[in-house]
Amino acid sequence: MAGQDNPQDIVARAQALIDEVQGQLAAADEFYRSQGLDPEKVRSVLDAQLDLKGIEAAQKAFLEDMAAVEQDVKEEQARASFSAPGAGGARRPRSMI
Repeated sequence: MAGQDNPQDIVARAQALIDEVQGQLAAADEFYRSQGLDPEKVRSVLDAQLDLKGIEAAQKAFLEDMAAVEQDVKEEQARASFSAPGAGGARRPRSMI
């Protein structure tokens, strides 16, 4: 992570990723249709194959990833707080003539 990321850049990158994933989902749906399959039925069959153990494993992996992300954010905040310039000392009063 770069220290100069601002919220607008983060939102723009997130939106780009969302658009990319939506495009990939649309491409998968088109592939299923080209093979003579209904995308909704394919999803329902795949969902039925994912048992409780698989769901728990996926949730565990997700939580581990989120913990790693939170740790990275804390480390980046700590780095940013140490690299930020401190406030200068008190200004000297101007000498009056």
